[in-house]
Amino acid sequence: MRREYSILAPVLLATAAVANPCPPALLATAARVAELRGVPLPFQPPCRFIPVSSLRAELDTKLRRDLPLPPELYLEALQRLGFIAGDPAFVYPRLLEFYSSQVLGFYEPSADEMVLVNRGNSAASKDATVWAHELTHAAQERRFHLPTRLLAMQHNSDQQRAASAVAEGDATLVMLVLGPSGSPSISSLWETQRQLAAQTTSLPVPEGVPDFFVEDLVFPYAQGLATVLASYEKGGWTAIDDLLRAPPSTTSELLHPGRRPSGPPLGDANLPPPASGWTTVLTDTMGEWALAYWLGRRIPTRAATHLAATWDGDRFRLARNAHGEWALTHLIRCRDGAGCSALASALRAHGPALLANLAPGREPAVSVSRAGNLLTVRSSAMPVSLPPR
Repeated sequence: MRREYSILAPVLLATAAVANPCPPALLATAARVAELRGVPLPFQPPCRFIPVSSLRAELDTKLRRDLPLPPELYLEALQRLGFIAGDPAFVYPRLLEFYSSQVLGFYEPSADEMVLVNRGNSAASKDATVWAHELTHAAQERRFHLPTRLLAMQHNSDQQRAASAVAEGDATLVMLVLGPSGSPSISSLWETQRQLAAQTTSLPVPEGVPDFFVEDLVFPYAQGLATVLASYEKGGWTAIDDLLRAPPSTTSELLHPGRRPSGPPLGDANLPPPASGWTTVLTDTMGEWALAYWLGRRIPTRAATHLAATWDGDRFRLARNAHGEWALTHLIRCRDGAGCSALASALRAHGPALLANLAPGREPAVSVSRAGNLLTVRSSAMPVSLPPR
C-alpha cells in the first residue's frame, strides 16, 4: 500500500474549501458502491478540495471539536494513565504529522460530503480503490447514520472503537471487492486481513509518536475486517448490514465473537464522586483491547492479553486538584473469579509503575480491592467508599 493513500487514513477532517467537481474516478466508483451496498440513487456526495498546506491546521480544528477534551489535555490524561510517554506538548505536533501523512481524502458526515486533499496530479487521486473505501462511509451514513453515531460516542472510547471497527471493516471489504483484480476469494481476503494486522511494524511513523496511536489506528481496520469477513462468510452483505445497524458495543465482543457482557455497562453513576478539592478531568471506558495494551506496557503481550480477557465492563475517573496532583478511581468487572484474582494480582504488582505519572518523582499509592467480581483500583486521595452495586 502506498503511503500516500493508505486505507489507514483517519476520517477526521472538515474544512471550508474551494468547491470543485468530483474526480471522474470518484463519480464512477460511487455508482458501483451504491449498487453493491444497496444505496438508493442518486448517490453522489459533493466534493470539496483542501490544499496540503492547510491539512494539519484543519486536522487540529477537527480534533479539538471531536475529542472529549482539548487535545493537549487529552494527551496529558493518556500520559498520566500510563498509555503514552513523553511531553504532550511535544507529542501533539508529531501526532498531527503522522495523521496528515496518511490522508488523501475522507468522508465528512456533518456535511455529507467528500473532502479531498489536493496533492496535484497524483496517481492515487485517480485510483478508484481509494474512493471506494471513503464512499462506503458515505453509504453507511446514508443507510445507517453510523458515522454520525460514532461521533456521539466520544465519552466511551471502547464503544467507539468497536463501532469504528465495524465501519472500517465494511469499507475495507468493499474496497477489496471493487478492486482492480475483481472479486477476491475468501482465502485471499483473509490473507489481506493478516497483512493489515501486521502493519503496525511497517507504517511510516514520525519520531516521537507513541506506539499507542499506531496500534489504535490499525486496530479498527485489522480487527474490523476480521469481524466483517466472519459475518460475510456466514450471511453475505445482509449479515454485514446487521452489524452496521447494531454494532458490538465493546471490543471484547469483537475479540471474542458471541461473547456478551454479563450485566449492564458500568457508567459514571457507578463511580464514587471525587474527593473534596478534586476536579474530574476525564471519565471513560477502557475496554478489553485498551486494558490489554495498558497491561502490555509492563508485562509480555501474551500475558497481558490473557489477563484482559476476563474484562466484563469498566469505568474510570481521572481527577486532579489545585496542587497539580492527579488521582484515579477505576472499576473493572470480571467474567469469573479466577480471572478476577489474576487481574487483581497483576494490578497490585504493576499498578504503581503503570500509574507512575500520576505522582511524578514518587511512586503513587495504588490499592486494589475486590467485591465479588468487581475490582476497584484507587490511587492518591480519591474516596474510599465503594460505589453502589
